[in-house]
Amino acid sequence: MMKAISKLLAAALCTMACFGGDVADGIRSGDVWKGPKAEVNNKYLVGVRYAPVDANTWRLANGSFTFGKLRAGEVLLKWGEDNIDSLRVIVYSKGDDGAVQKDEFLKMVDDAKAALTEISGVEPKKVKMDIKETGVQVDCWQWTWETGAARLDASYTGELTKPKKRGKKNRGTAEPFEAEFIRVDFGPDAASIEHGGARDKVSRKELKGSIKKESDGTVWLEGVNMVDQGQKGYCVPATLARVFAFYGMDGVDQHALAALCDSSADGGTSSNSMEAAMAAICKKFPVKLITLEDYQTIVMSLIEPYNKLAQKKGKAQMSMMQPPFDVADPELLLQVRAGKKSQVKKWLGAIKKHIDAGSPVLWSVTLGIYKEEIAVPQTRGGHMRLIIGYNMKEQTVIYSDSWGAGHEKKTISAAEAAAMTSGRYVIKLK
Repeated sequence: MMKAISKLLAAALCTMACFGGDVADGIRSGDVWKGPKAEVNNKYLVGVRYAPVDANTWRLANGSFTFGKLRAGEVLLKWGEDNIDSLRVIVYSKGDDGAVQKDEFLKMVDDAKAALTEISGVEPKKVKMDIKETGVQVDCWQWTWETGAARLDASYTGELTKPKKRGKKNRGTAEPFEAEFIRVDFGPDAASIEHGGARDKVSRKELKGSIKKESDGTVWLEGVNMVDQGQKGYCVPATLARVFAFYGMDGVDQHALAALCDSSADGGTSSNSMEAAMAAICKKFPVKLITLEDYQTIVMSLIEPYNKLAQKKGKAQMSMMQPPFDVADPELLLQVRAGKKSQVKKWLGAIKKHIDAGSPVLWSVTLGIYKEEIAVPQTRGGHMRLIIGYNMKEQTVIYSDSWGAGHEKKTISAAEAAAMTSGRYVIKLK
């Protein structure tokens, strides 16, 4: 049933006969986590609007659920086999809510703690978080009671830097405060709300086990989790989060990575700083970044041959004064970057090497040049997606976007994929 829903309603908010309303009592009693699914639907989900993220996860429309006095924005509902497995509430995120001052942010944290204490009936315990595990500073509290558990994570940057040694006049330099996110996880027990940190990475053998080979020659990676960036300009942190989760580090989510990427709600991650940001992020975790193609090299090798052909055809020429792909003619671009079989073979060969090793490829593109197999919410401009497979015989690429259900596994010709590429990168486990 969920697969059918995902295909038919991939990009739309859906209404299911399955009450929204306040679920605080159900969380306190543990009733929310009890199946079967039909009873849960009838008791808690009638009239709830949602968008499927994947076969097991719904993104609920704001206001569909309330949690006592807890401020709730986006809510992610994860299904188990026949019950709700967990609920994640985004109390605040920079991408959705914009910048807030420190006092306002800390008040939201205190209000969330008070609301969770009221829901659970117990006092919280502070959980020590290692920045090496999450990449960003996270303050964490946990509530555990007989019939449930809750966890609050709050992250912001801009506190005092490390003080100088005693005796020095300047004991620290104040940096600009920036709120990142406040999130709450609810589950039936403490184990259900645990996050996988940097030390929870999978083995290379496990990655190899994710490789699937179809009878038509398609080779692809199974088990790449979907992360839905929503309307935020978070394609880079969302894509990185998917790779990290695939490697077992599911606690390093898009909100944490957005802090490290310097991503914002409106502008996303700037193309100029994207590669430097990814390199900096990888230094914080047990991974390394491999650059297959970078934007600067692509542009420098593209402009001259493209302009020669454009001049012959009477088409607009590229210039370094504006993003070259913005004026690219689809047919000319295809001729220059993938007009020869050897070009496509070489481009696809690099993909094959890393997919065969169990690693997805981060793929930076310019949208709007070629027609997409499935309509996408972004019609033009830079975007990052994930290559998860290939077919050498058909000369096609299997890719995925961080836009939820319907975007998990799509196909494009390798020639068009090569032509629209503005960067390719691989994150490898150390």
